[in-house]
Amino acid sequence: MADNPALLVVDDEEVVCQACRRIFSRQGYQVDLNTDARQGLAWAVKNDYEIILLDIKRPNMDGIQFLEQLREQKSDVPVLIITGYPSIPNAASAMRLGACDYVTKPFTPEEITQAVQRVLATRRFPDGETETPAGMEEPDTGVEAGSETLFWDESWLRAEPDGSACVGAVLPGLRGDEPATVQLPRIGEVVYQGLPLAGVGTPDKPVHIVPSPISGVVVAVNDLLAQRPALVAGDPCGSGWLACICTTQYDDEVKHCRPRRIVLVNADPPSAGQQAEKLGNLGCEVVQVQDRGALAEVLEDTRDRVAVLDAASLGESGPELAGMINERAPSLRTVVVGAPGGAYETAYRKQKIFYYAVEPFSDNEIADILSDVFHVSAAAAPERKGPSEPVSSITITNRNGHKVHLLSAPGLLWRNEGLGALIGQKLLAKMFPVVITPGVANLTPANILKMAAGNDRLMVLLARDAGRLPGSLSRDTKPEFGIDPGEAAGKVTTLAVQPDAVGGLATLDARTTAALADHIVREMALY
Repeated sequence: MADNPALLVVDDEEVVCQACRRIFSRQGYQVDLNTDARQGLAWAVKNDYEIILLDIKRPNMDGIQFLEQLREQKSDVPVLIITGYPSIPNAASAMRLGACDYVTKPFTPEEITQAVQRVLATRRFPDGETETPAGMEEPDTGVEAGSETLFWDESWLRAEPDGSACVGAVLPGLRGDEPATVQLPRIGEVVYQGLPLAGVGTPDKPVHIVPSPISGVVVAVNDLLAQRPALVAGDPCGSGWLACICTTQYDDEVKHCRPRRIVLVNADPPSAGQQAEKLGNLGCEVVQVQDRGALAEVLEDTRDRVAVLDAASLGESGPELAGMINERAPSLRTVVVGAPGGAYETAYRKQKIFYYAVEPFSDNEIADILSDVFHVSAAAAPERKGPSEPVSSITITNRNGHKVHLLSAPGLLWRNEGLGALIGQKLLAKMFPVVITPGVANLTPANILKMAAGNDRLMVLLARDAGRLPGSLSRDTKPEFGIDPGEAAGKVTTLAVQPDAVGGLATLDARTTAALADHIVREMALY
């Protein structure tokens, strides 16, 4: 991508223009907006744009006329159509005039970003080849100056200057094991915060599902891991990075991420330096202190911090320092690094400590400890009360006044357990009026169109095998080619989830199920 590439949005809806500005400004674009089609055409002819986003339904000049006149003077600038009501004749006419693709309103940040990335990738690499962005082939080991490593559970992200994010994971449970396989997403795929990003396989253990720490479109993956999967464990925040993501909801989602800040209390400088280096390589921000006075000063700010006390170097003063932490910063979790046969273990355990570990830096136990000490628990499904029953649909009226209907394929939602119970719980927590309809839904095309006609939005939840990791989510608003459902086309959204091993969603882990519920509820609430 060129430096500060320009993008033009021509749409008579100011809200659509501003949404595009928020989405693409964060991604490094200079975004020009115009609600007047004729003036927008003049801009398109005069200026050089990386891509033009064009509403096909215009009051003073429709999108087809815009394209006809644009192509008379500029034949190669890519144009992405934005439409509320796609139709086969309009789509055919737009494609004939060189439109590259279209998205339907209302679109999500992920959907519009994916479409733009797909168009630009096709233009740059017409033969289907892809390219890893410059500088991403061999990322620097450790944290670059000025960047901050933020964590969503074990997954981390670092914001890049162009608005993308480099992501990876510090995996627990690998003591004595080396990753043998790494399943990465495909370039162009949409990933969502908390839902599967990658899968790491080790001998004789289930595949570890790595959640994405941020939502967006995958623009690069670490191909080096195919030959050297052990880098995921050996250098997790450096050459073991997993992917680069063009973020779409950064400002909202980064609030759910946090740094791993360590107060390292070690009276022996050489030992402290080695421990700080290892913690830094695991994405931690480390502040080193050697004595009581320095520790007291640091304890004035305990945000996102964990105390690590080196028992060998502190000697008999160590338990006293642990007691001081309990007194002055009772919310701070304390980890004690002990030595074999440590003389002060009993004294430490009399204090309120989170973990006592013997030489955790020698066998990578420290990664497990970090996972435990910084872990944020996933929301649990409500306790089941009585027999559960299948749910065919869930309906709300959201704060935009839209009647939103979630229609579920058979066997995916249950009233008192799993994903269905969590969706209901989260909708009620947002104070929406909720109607849950038991039974088995009829998902024939005719019934889907009928349901769409009676609602402002219809979301159809399916389990569909797309060869991704279980729990992965795909969103699609485009109608099947060959039919023209009219206005209903702008109302129907398909949410397809990669099923578990038995073809459903019941055995997905609690964290993935909670993240799925969050994304479905968000979609129902916003659109």
